[in-house]
Amino acid sequence: MNNKIQTTEKINNLNILFWSLQIGGWGLFTLLNLAGRQYFVHFHFSELVNSIVLGVCLIISTGGLRKFYQYKLKAKSLLTGFLQILVGSMIAALGTILLYAVVIVPNQVAIFNTKDELLWQQILLSSPMIFFLILAWSAIYVMFKKQQQLKYAQQEQDTLVQSLKAARLEVLLSQINPHFIFNAINNIRALILEDTNKARDMLADLSGVMRYTMQIDREELILFSEEIEVVKQFIALNKLQFEDKLQVQYNVVDKTLNYSLPPMILQLLIENALKHGIGKLKQGGKVVITSQSYEHYWTITVENSGELLLDTAQNHENPGVGIKNIKQRLSLVYGEQASFSLASSSRGVIATIKLPL
Repeated sequence: MNNKIQTTEKINNLNILFWSLQIGGWGLFTLLNLAGRQYFVHFHFSELVNSIVLGVCLIISTGGLRKFYQYKLKAKSLLTGFLQILVGSMIAALGTILLYAVVIVPNQVAIFNTKDELLWQQILLSSPMIFFLILAWSAIYVMFKKQQQLKYAQQEQDTLVQSLKAARLEVLLSQINPHFIFNAINNIRALILEDTNKARDMLADLSGVMRYTMQIDREELILFSEEIEVVKQFIALNKLQFEDKLQVQYNVVDKTLNYSLPPMILQLLIENALKHGIGKLKQGGKVVITSQSYEHYWTITVENSGELLLDTAQNHENPGVGIKNIKQRLSLVYGEQASFSLASSSRGVIATIKLPL
């Protein structure tokens, strides 16, 4: 319903614009034509009537020509379009001449105080001028029409791109692994008998993480400070499983906390580090989260004690779901301005995200 209303309003606005320009343009032509003719006939009243009649006839004929162009001028071929404009202008010129003659010829005595037997001949001699006037009008109208079509096509394309972008983001967000929630629930259930207060805190952390994941589809970007807080809750829940085997170090420059990034990007990096790094080490390991900014960009790194497998490095173009999710979401939000890399480091494996400021 709203789309129909908007379409109707758009059509009405275009009609108002067209007729305003139509009357204004041909009205200006009528004044110029009258001024030129009056100069040679010493301001005779008949020329006022003659100029107004011609102006009204041009308004009517080109108004009809507009309808012709709206329904017929849709050819993709340039030659076909030019022929349609040429034929349309000829027909409109003929219509203008006939309308003019129907008004002027029967009333020539009342208008000019004389009857001219050669009036028809004079009218026909003016037909080339009428044709070129309408041809010029056609060129202006078609150019304006094409610009409007390009504008609306671009608007529709932008709307479609935004819709597809939002849909893809929703799909990507839905891929986020929920298994840690089930693991957390089971660990909290076992913790209830051992430490009730800690179990209560873990439930609060789980509630915070779940609330966050349900709200992230509302915002394209969030503050890094919010992401860090949820990541701390996420890590606390995973520590129920890893216990002392998981150590976390934060090297976060304070001013970066006010920067924005796509939600759950850091959490996905942590989840990937725990699953493919720390989770495969019997003795456990350490995760180091670093955030620092430079003049024009901001880097976030997550380094863990795991090992970068050879097949993972060789197949970097075909990564796992988590890494693929991160790369696609960065591309959707930043295009080519952001980058992601995964490499070996002195500690083990380091994932680096580079974002524009």
